[in-house]
Amino acid sequence: MRLKQRLSVLALALASLALAGYLHAQSSASGTDTSSPSATDQTFLRKAATDGATEVALGQLAMQHAQSSSTKDMAQRLVTDHRKANDELASIAMRKHVEVSARPDADALAKEKSWGSGASYDRAYAQTMVKDHREAVNLFTKATESKDADIRQFAQTTLPVLKQHLSMAEDLTKGGETHSSGAGSAGTP
Repeated sequence: MRLKQRLSVLALALASLALAGYLHAQSSASGTDTSSPSATDQTFLRKAATDGATEVALGQLAMQHAQSSSTKDMAQRLVTDHRKANDELASIAMRKHVEVSARPDADALAKEKSWGSGASYDRAYAQTMVKDHREAVNLFTKATESKDADIRQFAQTTLPVLKQHLSMAEDLTKGGETHSSGAGSAGTP
């Protein structure tokens, strides 16, 4: 009887190993490899997560405090786009076993309090978005060269939207209208 139990346990163990090998082969073949990304890719994921959370927080504040409808419209667009990108980035980070923060940068939020009100607030928000999105475009441009297919694809998909955000913010700093209608369908930021 003991021999039968041992053989059953051995058969179960072999079946488990075979299943694990099959699942690993399937995940590698389907492009969902969960191998650990490089230090550069991990840094990208962490920075992009914090920056994305900061853009959402600043956008929410701008929707409450901005004076012009153009500024509020741009803020709403950025909140929507960055939330979508943040969700996608969090999913990638989880698959890659990289811990990222969903908290905004405290210093950026503290600076928002000094933006004043009315037109001065709108100007400060637009200028901050220009600065932030120039940095984001640089960060994501570098990430488009990642050896990790998931990170590279995320960066390639997100980069055009970040460039649209930059253009919108630059238009606002010049006193122009943002061209935000329907632009959210191009991808995620």
